Amino acid sequence: MKVLLLAGWLAAGALAAGYRIAGTVVNSATGQPVGGVRVTVAPVELPQERLPFVTGQDGRFVFAGMPQGKYELRAERRGFLTGSLSGAVAAGPDQRTDAIVLPIAPPAVIAGKVTDDIGEPVDQANVQLFSSAIVDGHRRVTLSATKQTADNGEYRFGGLPAGTYFLAVAGHPWYNKFNETQGDTGGRSMTHTGYAIQYYPAAGDPAAAEAIELKAGQELAADFSLTPLPAVAVRVHVGGSDDSRKQYLLTAAGPGGNPVVVRQGSEAGDRYNFWGVPPGHYVLEVRGELYAREPVDIGTVDMDVNVKPGEPPSLSGAVEIEGGGSLPAGASVVVSDIDSGSSESAPIGAGGRFSMRGIPPEHYHVALSHAGDYYLKHWSAEGVAAIQLKLIAAPGAHVSGTVKRDDQPVGGALVVLANSDDSRATRTGSDGSYDFRGVAPGRYALFALETAADLEYANPSVVQPYLESARKIQLAGGGSYTEPVNLPGATADRPASASREP
Repeated sequence: MKVLLLAGWLAAGALAAGYRIAGTVVNSATGQPVGGVRVTVAPVELPQERLPFVTGQDGRFVFAGMPQGKYELRAERRGFLTGSLSGAVAAGPDQRTDAIVLPIAPPAVIAGKVTDDIGEPVDQANVQLFSSAIVDGHRRVTLSATKQTADNGEYRFGGLPAGTYFLAVAGHPWYNKFNETQGDTGGRSMTHTGYAIQYYPAAGDPAAAEAIELKAGQELAADFSLTPLPAVAVRVHVGGSDDSRKQYLLTAAGPGGNPVVVRQGSEAGDRYNFWGVPPGHYVLEVRGELYAREPVDIGTVDMDVNVKPGEPPSLSGAVEIEGGGSLPAGASVVVSDIDSGSSESAPIGAGGRFSMRGIPPEHYHVALSHAGDYYLKHWSAEGVAAIQLKLIAAPGAHVSGTVKRDDQPVGGALVVLANSDDSRATRTGSDGSYDFRGVAPGRYALFALETAADLEYANPSVVQPYLESARKIQLAGGGSYTEPVNLPGATADRPASASREP
């Protein structure tokens, strides 16, 4: 099927003589051309149908005889992160597509060493990396990766894109681990000493954590020194349990409300001991065939925690289409934690059915993804352990247009369509065009910015300064709207006309 599809759109290009999509791959950190890069091109509507080209030492790539249409470009090379353009490349009359600059970024690294108060390495410490980025129009901090320190106390996060990050480290003295399952057999100083969570660079409170602004190709050294402090024993008792092996997890709220793993372990039976836990507010989870989750306030004396696990919560249900119809293939239901922004998704199958298991009890937002021309009009939930969702989807509005400055299209501009319930954003293609589908009915503000990649477009206070000059539009379900957007001023380079191949 792939061969036939590729042959089809290539044949169409050959018959029409076609257009050139060409340019240079450059290192985003240095601006220098990069050779040996595998560049691929694919129609936007057929992203899996890709044609390859490998650049020479000059970084140049050329795709000839391309049919009129919109395309995605991708650049891949060992030692670099995958590169792409912020918007689609539009090949056709009067479009300049033969001088594209395609950036590819060298990966960044965060590495370091965790030691104790006398400079000895702390092994098996949990080092958690969190990233801060715009997710669905809001700035969110989410967990990116977790590493455990080696026996020399070292850790390393490689292959990172440029961005904003936070680091958290939680560990325990080496002698604690001998007491996790053996009980209080050692001296009190061994079983009742622990380490508090430390946030980069040396903070004990997540609110005081310092953001790391990581640049492309940067190698950052981030070392930690953990100081022992008085701690207690936490004895977990699992009621109504069998002798199966269970996982035990003790976490504390970290950057952006995300859990930081303080201690973890596994054991068969109905009891587990955490030794050397500093005082504080934690969440205890017991995972296995059954599931339990309890908040725990730990003070200055040893304590017993009794939990009774049950079946892990599950979500299932169906999506109904108002007025009939069906969602496109690949549509899914997404539930997002309102506090942390972490999400789970489930594909929508035959009859609009979907299901997902093992959902932690939290407050969630429900949405549809890849739903094409439909939007989520209404949803309701019933049940506690087995939650049944009923979702109603309806035809949404279609809004499209072109962003221009002085009658010239502006590629790569950020277009924002915002209201209090359904704000979204997209980047224009090289022809300045944009497209929103499945927009909920209502009154919206429409505006565009040439830059502002980190605009928190779903935050009313952030969007407020742009509303006065924004275009106001009223959208109805199933309606189609063409809305041009003009950028003020004229300082940027303007795209020139494309040359058609002979």
